[in-house]
Amino acid sequence: MCALIAKPLAVSRAFSPGHITGMVKTQNAVNGQDFLHRGSEGAGFSIDLGVTTTVSIYDDDASSYQILINGRSVESADVSRFVVEEYLRFIRRSYHVRIEHKVDIPIGFGLGSSGAAALSLSFALNRALKIGLNPEQAAQIAHSADVACGTGLGTVIAEYSGGFEIRSFSGAPGIGRISKTELNGYRAIILCMAPISTKSILSNDPGFDSASGGAFLEGLKITMNISDFLASSNQFASTMGLTEGACKEPMEAWKSDGFLSSAALFGATVFTLVPKKLAPKAEQSIGSFKGKLITCGIDNIGARVL
Repeated sequence: MCALIAKPLAVSRAFSPGHITGMVKTQNAVNGQDFLHRGSEGAGFSIDLGVTTTVSIYDDDASSYQILINGRSVESADVSRFVVEEYLRFIRRSYHVRIEHKVDIPIGFGLGSSGAAALSLSFALNRALKIGLNPEQAAQIAHSADVACGTGLGTVIAEYSGGFEIRSFSGAPGIGRISKTELNGYRAIILCMAPISTKSILSNDPGFDSASGGAFLEGLKITMNISDFLASSNQFASTMGLTEGACKEPMEAWKSDGFLSSAALFGATVFTLVPKKLAPKAEQSIGSFKGKLITCGIDNIGARVL
């Protein structure tokens, strides 16, 4: 780590929004480990909280890297390790790479933190190391990391695009197909109650490539309507048993006050989307429930270098 005493050769910073998936239909690649063609169809929206990643490059005798999450050095950040090791293949010099993730969303609650970390890191590394990939190519590395590590299937392409999106064909950016609508004047109200490991769910094959996910998506493709999205998401989450347990009572409280809501995929997390003027009422409806209450805007831009 003596390299850190010196001034960095380059510093780059990038941001990726978090994301909530309301419904999903998984697809598997024909070619086994072809990560770029694996993914999911689905629908969701990006939020204006997420992950900001700063990459600092130092000259060193041997290639190495350090990963920090909110100021703490970590060893188990598999997605970030996948991304940085892919980038080290592009270069011939030895560098020490310092990676600092500033995560503004709870980790493990279905808010897309793994995909956002991978995407912001890929964008920052591409700039700092002067690799020269275009944004789509950099996003493809992040998608591969998310899929390979079992932490997501369609989050990266959604966070890359931003806004309210429907993913109509699975795959990485440039391969998957996505329809995006900007949501202006809306607020997301989110209550995070308990984490759920996306990796454990995906590895256990929950069967959400059944007809239900596809049927809800087909109807939503026609309207691209927020009320229809919330209603369809609620029905889909119900088929998976996600609207029971901790999620049940806050969702019933919202319903009694006239708000449509659903459960995030995947986490004991409930959410709704409301016009900005109704946000205080939506917050008040579930203010008595335990958990982390988040009110935020919609990110209509998607991942970017800062």
